[in-house]
Amino acid sequence: MSPAAQLAVLITQRFVKNAPPDLATLCEVLGLRVREVPARGFDGALVRSRTAQKGIIAIKASLREKARKRFTIAHEIGHFVLPHHRLLKTVCDERKIDSFDVRLNRPEVEANEFASELVLPSAILARTFNLSIFSLSQISAVASSFETSLTATIRCFLRLTALPCAMIWSAENQTPWCARSDSFRFFLPLEELPAEGSHAAGLFAGTPAPPDFAPVPASAWLDEAAAERVGTLLEHSIYLPNYRAVLTLLWAQTVE
Repeated sequence: MSPAAQLAVLITQRFVKNAPPDLATLCEVLGLRVREVPARGFDGALVRSRTAQKGIIAIKASLREKARKRFTIAHEIGHFVLPHHRLLKTVCDERKIDSFDVRLNRPEVEANEFASELVLPSAILARTFNLSIFSLSQISAVASSFETSLTATIRCFLRLTALPCAMIWSAENQTPWCARSDSFRFFLPLEELPAEGSHAAGLFAGTPAPPDFAPVPASAWLDEAAAERVGTLLEHSIYLPNYRAVLTLLWAQTVE
């Protein structure tokens, strides 16, 4: 667990009584106020007092998804409590929040790590998930219960499971980031993905994808050396019209 996530655990143990956490109450305790504003250039921002341990979290009022708003608030709480973030400019657009794009700077990654653990406490989710099954329906149910996004909830599952599986985010027929379980030890050549032969590439081309996990050539996602080590690779890809993106789950069921 990262240091940012460990700080979220400490704050949860001290200030949070129920799951999912009441972020409004937590903000009060920490000296923060949340305000929805008619923002255009950002989803969330932290305005911090120079003289006292208090501040205002500004949230874009037009954000439609409750899960997105909650994660954005948790992300800005992260900027507020992480010690070395005090002097940073914390205006965060949609590309920085709930994303693990390799191009993000370290403070934004840390704020996302903090937020993920805050809204999806690992200790509770380890008992909530069936960690022996990688299932979008199971993850969707947990996301609904905890009022979190699919991507945040999948990342939580990946942190906890022993299964060799991964999540890939593709937009505009490019793949900026992925997340994987500790046992998914295969190289994903992101600059070449989604590749021909994958269900994700088919979705971008207008071809419907199978409604659940289905076998796919390992070479459609993995480099040549990794593909030779995987006997069966399952893919489940869905198109997300609000983001013009494809979310892909990979599950290596047999590894040689």
